Amino acid sequence: MIETHINGINVPALKGYIEEVTQNPKSAMIDYKVNLQWQGGTKAKVTTKGIQLGDQSLERNFSFIIDEPEQILGKNTHPTPQEYLLGGMGACMMIGYSVGASVMGITLDKLEIDLEAGLDLRGFLEVDPEAPIGFKEVKYTIRVKGNGTKEQYEKLHEAVIKTSPNRATIANAITIVPELVIED
Repeated sequence: MIETHINGINVPALKGYIEEVTQNPKSAMIDYKVNLQWQGGTKAKVTTKGIQLGDQSLERNFSFIIDEPEQILGKNTHPTPQEYLLGGMGACMMIGYSVGASVMGITLDKLEIDLEAGLDLRGFLEVDPEAPIGFKEVKYTIRVKGNGTKEQYEKLHEAVIKTSPNRATIANAITIVPELVIED
């Protein structure tokens, strides 16, 4: 009997979805929406506002709070925007590893990712116009253990680097479309 769920992933359902998007590329299009509301000081509440997946509207109503450490005028009650950004990149890659390993028939015993990145706050604070604003680099280490071979893990690693949406968004320049609405 062929195992259908590996690492908590329904492999036949995944293969069915891959076939669906192969036949109907529109079903692979996904759009996200979030709303942020200022909570005073450096605190913001982020609420998901739904996902459009192909022809399906998926209701999403999850919230989380963002804050800063006291040293940079926050209350140190929640993760910073940068910690969420790194967490989102790491989680996206982790999903790629878990799903990819499952498709390859690899059962994982451990999957862990550490990410590190640094900012020069002189740019944000406009103290030094030459200081970079964003991360200079993001370093990450993946630790994996399971029944895969070294060659399989290396192939999986290359696939995740190539296909992780959040990794690609951080690694590659994207178009940002700003709009300012001043209310009365």
